[in-house]
Amino acid sequence: FLLTFIIHGLTTAVNTNDFARILTRTHNQTLNLSDSAILTCHVTNLGNHHVTWLKYDRNTSTFLPLTVGEQVFLADKRYSVSYYSVSPDNSYWNLEIYNIQLSDEGIYECKISNRRQSVAIKIHLHVQIPMTIEPSRLYVEPGSNVELDCMIYNVNTSSITWHFSSYNYTYDYHHYDYDIHEKYQHEKNISKSQLIIRHAQPYHSGLWTCTYKRQKRSARIVVGKGL
Repeated sequence: FLLTFIIHGLTTAVNTNDFARILTRTHNQTLNLSDSAILTCHVTNLGNHHVTWLKYDRNTSTFLPLTVGEQVFLADKRYSVSYYSVSPDNSYWNLEIYNIQLSDEGIYECKISNRRQSVAIKIHLHVQIPMTIEPSRLYVEPGSNVELDCMIYNVNTSSITWHFSSYNYTYDYHHYDYDIHEKYQHEKNISKSQLIIRHAQPYHSGLWTCTYKRQKRSARIVVGKGL
């Protein structure tokens, strides 16, 4: 549409459709700890405007600028901006973060603005920690001992929880009256929680899940005769 301005008796029409556009859409991006992140912002009709990258700050509940154009405001050398054009009116302004850490997780915003208008998209960056459960599937006879190891890499933590799900119901396993032990070990940059079921019975059959923050890994246990 057109906006009309009257300046010193002159009528000027400005086509606001000529303002810059961001073709990248708001989305989630999940990477592993220590990976390199490339947050893409695809822009058209940038003209004389600048692309700004910001990150949401929980302490102030505002977005704080990280970069404007090719200038980076952070002392952290892991952050940089890469820029390239595919045509005069079509360019990419990517925020790159090397060796990402848990502190890099959050909401990032690519924004173009002037005094009259602005456009922006958000990228929700999630950093996940390498995590495994072993074994992931187990068939045992009644009375057997079962051991499950849940391992998290590059983090020293004891905040691993276990849950049991059977017949589409989920329970806190502490409600059951059977012999279960948890052991935590921290060695070689690995945190391990070991779940031990002594004298397993058919009612132990189901899905056992270890959880750390938003991450989950599950193991299927089947207890029965003749397995």
